[in-house]
Amino acid sequence: MKIIKKNGRIEEFDISKIKYSILNASNEIKQPLTDSDIKIIETEVLRILKILNREETSSYEVFAIVLNILNNLGFNDVGKAYFNGSI
Repeated sequence: MKIIKKNGRIEEFDISKIKYSILNASNEIKQPLTDSDIKIIETEVLRILKILNREETSSYEVFAIVLNILNNLGFNDVGKAYFNGSI
């Protein structure tokens, strides 16, 4: 899957970038996530992207998916930090 970045550039989707952003957000608020937490979040992101079944999507949409997953899994504070880190 290709991701259309904010600046219009297109690049290959890389789940490790999402993992890095989530870990930064959780560390920032001193609420570290376990490897298991990260794996669950990654799995959910990939599951939803597979359901969308698109060749490309925007970074905004991926961001919204990640934020929704964090909130649905009860990581609300991490979600807030993730959101604030992207502004």
